[in-house]
Amino acid sequence: MTIHFFNPDHDIALAMNLSRFSTPHVGRQMRSDLGYIPALWAEGGDIVIVEDIDAADLLYRRHNIAKAKVEFLTLEQLKNYDFSDYSIAPWGWNKSIRTMFLDAKTAKGSLPSEDSIDAIRQLSNRSLAVELLKHLTATEGTIGTSHICTSKGEIDALLMQYKDIVVKAPWSSSGRGVRYIHIDDAPNENTQKWIDNTIMRQGTIIVEKKCHKVLDFAMEYCALPDGEVRYEGLSLFTTKNGAYTGNLLLPEEEKEERLAQYLSPALLDEIKEKTEQFLSDRIEGAYIGPLGVDMMVCRDATAPSGQDIRLNPCIEINMRRTMGHVALALSRKGQRGTMSIDYDGKNYRFHIRK
Repeated sequence: MTIHFFNPDHDIALAMNLSRFSTPHVGRQMRSDLGYIPALWAEGGDIVIVEDIDAADLLYRRHNIAKAKVEFLTLEQLKNYDFSDYSIAPWGWNKSIRTMFLDAKTAKGSLPSEDSIDAIRQLSNRSLAVELLKHLTATEGTIGTSHICTSKGEIDALLMQYKDIVVKAPWSSSGRGVRYIHIDDAPNENTQKWIDNTIMRQGTIIVEKKCHKVLDFAMEYCALPDGEVRYEGLSLFTTKNGAYTGNLLLPEEEKEERLAQYLSPALLDEIKEKTEQFLSDRIEGAYIGPLGVDMMVCRDATAPSGQDIRLNPCIEINMRRTMGHVALALSRKGQRGTMSIDYDGKNYRFHIRK
């Protein structure tokens, strides 16, 4: 049995790397409004930690899906629980979440060690995505260029070379910690200050040649206790200004058919297997749990028309559960349509639509 906790501020907490972290307002709001959603993939007998049990139960019941019998508890109630038969599965592991469970009197033996948290943080650095991209772009039909930089001079040289670049902090949340720079709009004062501060705080910065996006998708995996990384399925998702907005809920074969309009199944199979092996070799048991690799169907402006579709096989590696994993769980329960997270100006809502 498992104790689940939704901490959507995980990536920010990982960047801050503090044992006690004050979650920004957006993160607190999402935790409060959507804390129940682990119940959508939990199994019978599992526990889901929420702030408001009645509200969580009501929101969970509104979804017309096959439901597991889970128990909603607050952190305060958790202090009186016997954890001997439970594993703990937050959205993502970081120092502050470990401290939160320690404060809740959780048995230390059921939590990852401080060294394990440090290892997860290192695996979450975007430098691993740079390495994976270089490994995968040796495959015909792929595209993508990424560099680890430590100075303004290196970034300026890449901007001159590529004309259009994406600059990313090594640790940051989805849709944040990313800047787009075109040669005609050299970094303004605010962007340059952000770049300088990122290098000062995190040591490096990632620079990529901007791709001309056609379609977002991801391959979802699970890192197993024996060190193996196992492929779980595809995620077809949408973004707005770099931030997640929703997923398609479809059987796996239908997602594969949609991607086959752009990319050959043979190429996708090759990338899937190479990614699986690369991650198994690099993780080696340092992380156990769900993870995802964001990818992109791109248009290569240098290729002839009709032959210009390419695969960027690694935009991000998310060493945590992803919305793609949520979509896989719902699709396996027979859900078809879309799932999305919306904000109405007051609250976040999770929707499943036919």
